[in-house]
Amino acid sequence: MKKIIYDKIVNGSNPKIAFIAIHGWSGNKDSFKSIVPLFKMSDCTWYFPEGPYSVEGDHTRKSWASRNKDGGWDVNLTSTLLQDLLDNIILKQFKPENIFVIGFSQGAAVCYEFMLSLEYPFGGIFPVAGFLRGNIPSKGYAKKEVFNINVHPKQINTPILIGHGQDDDIVPIKSSKIAYKALKDANCNVDMYIYNGKHKIGIEYIKKVKSIVEVSLSESA
Repeated sequence: MKKIIYDKIVNGSNPKIAFIAIHGWSGNKDSFKSIVPLFKMSDCTWYFPEGPYSVEGDHTRKSWASRNKDGGWDVNLTSTLLQDLLDNIILKQFKPENIFVIGFSQGAAVCYEFMLSLEYPFGGIFPVAGFLRGNIPSKGYAKKEVFNINVHPKQINTPILIGHGQDDDIVPIKSSKIAYKALKDANCNVDMYIYNGKHKIGIEYIKKVKSIVEVSLSESA
């Protein structure tokens, strides 16, 4: 079986938590590494999986989805490889409640579409500047259209903090608002934080994520 490509950074001699960082479109396993020092988390193992699909034949640029001939998206390989990473590596070292997931842009879509569908009650899921696949709104967007996210019953209480830059010029902020409403309608434990900036991860958002992690750890201690 094909295995997912990933890197990891281990902070501390006895990591208590794991962070899975899912890069955006055309990123790779190195894309998220620069944010690790910003979190200032000791005793944490960071996992950086790499999307299995190459972008335009460039093996340094990766995607979590591949366009089908019929115009749809193939994400089956993504689901299979991430499941294997969780089941055979991460979950063998950490309890689900001590695993946190952050995804940026297309990586946030992976959080919505895959991570929240799993039976594991994660410590927290943090989609940033993301969207529900195929539903990035434009000027002609149908306001009455309803979107659903498949959330496993065991994850109803998982803390979810959606982040989005106020001036994002790549993925419009409305995309996150749509996801937020869908999660609220599903009775999820979700909040949304809008920060200054464009298509990036805001420092204030990182602080809020860290606060959620610290609360989760104190409750599980």
